[in-house]
Amino acid sequence: MSEETILAVLRAHGTLQVQSNDALSLELLTGGFWNRVYRLSSKENTALDWVIKQFVQVPVNPMFPILPTAEFAALQFMQEQECAPTPIAFIADSPIGSLLVYAYVQGSNWNGDLEAAATLLARVQGVPIDAFARHAFRKLPTDAIALQQHAQEMLLRHPSALSQSVHELCPPLSKQSAPPHRSGVLVHTDCGPGNMVSSPHGLRLIDWQCPGIGDGLQDVVTFLSPAMQVLYGYPALTGAQEQQFLGAYFAALDERPRDAQATRERLDSVRSSHHYRFAAYCAMRVQDTAASDEKTSRLYGVALQAEIQLLHRLLP
Repeated sequence: MSEETILAVLRAHGTLQVQSNDALSLELLTGGFWNRVYRLSSKENTALDWVIKQFVQVPVNPMFPILPTAEFAALQFMQEQECAPTPIAFIADSPIGSLLVYAYVQGSNWNGDLEAAATLLARVQGVPIDAFARHAFRKLPTDAIALQQHAQEMLLRHPSALSQSVHELCPPLSKQSAPPHRSGVLVHTDCGPGNMVSSPHGLRLIDWQCPGIGDGLQDVVTFLSPAMQVLYGYPALTGAQEQQFLGAYFAALDERPRDAQATRERLDSVRSSHHYRFAAYCAMRVQDTAASDEKTSRLYGVALQAEIQLLHRLLP
């Protein structure tokens, strides 16, 4: 996509007021799995430093769907919380597809600060859901039965020995988890370390392309997932690191002692089903990409084995 086309769309929408391209710089960023992401800056106006996210048409991802309208809504919902980028504009329909514009977050990749990551998730989950959020975001599965059903749907896309080997790790349902004591919170769903930016103003969570309302423990388990760490180029967390993260998370939740205990018990009862679903997703992606992208298929294979190792540790 040419620089002129993107800038022309932004001008036609009224988002970009600068008429000359001479002082503008449009740089294609790397790191995204699906969409094309650019940084637009001005040599004359330091306030103009934006991310332009161009959503591409890809097959529906059952785990991490691309939801442009919901991503813009998430940035709007979080705008005053200092947890996410500041939204600038959203162009739902243009000759080059949907475009999301938000302020560029100055900083670097997540620096490994587990307590900062845990505190960030707790802060996000502390924002009360209002009428806007209830209508803007999808509802997520929260109990073990629904999570395992979703995993099975992904495994059935490729009836194979690999899928069967993952299916054999399905956790027992003898321990039913209690529902969250709150009516639901905003869940990022893709909060791996690659979507965290260490900025001068604190940690920020970016790439809100598939948010939903559900149990905040989904984001906790997503971050703890060995597969997510591997997919973003980080080593799987050790047991000590997991406990450090969880200790900081529960300390930051600001729950009453009874509610905090219920949340811990729910994590113990539902965590293995979340990891089973991640394993099913990785197995699906291994087979989805086996013929078309051998490198990606191998990466998901490594992530799958890391997730399986954790499942063996969690399962009786």
